[in-house]
Amino acid sequence: MRRTARHALAGAVAAVALGLVFAAYLQPALIVDLGNRLWSCF
Repeated sequence: MRRTARHALAGAVAAVALGLVFAAYLQPALIVDLGNRLWSCF
């Protein structure tokens, strides 16, 4: 693979990962659940 193709692939993977994280934050119940799980550790 050429260097530019690898950079393009890495950029696409990063964009998809950031998009999935953004989509997860659109669901308030998920964020509350994660917060409760984190808080229960203390």
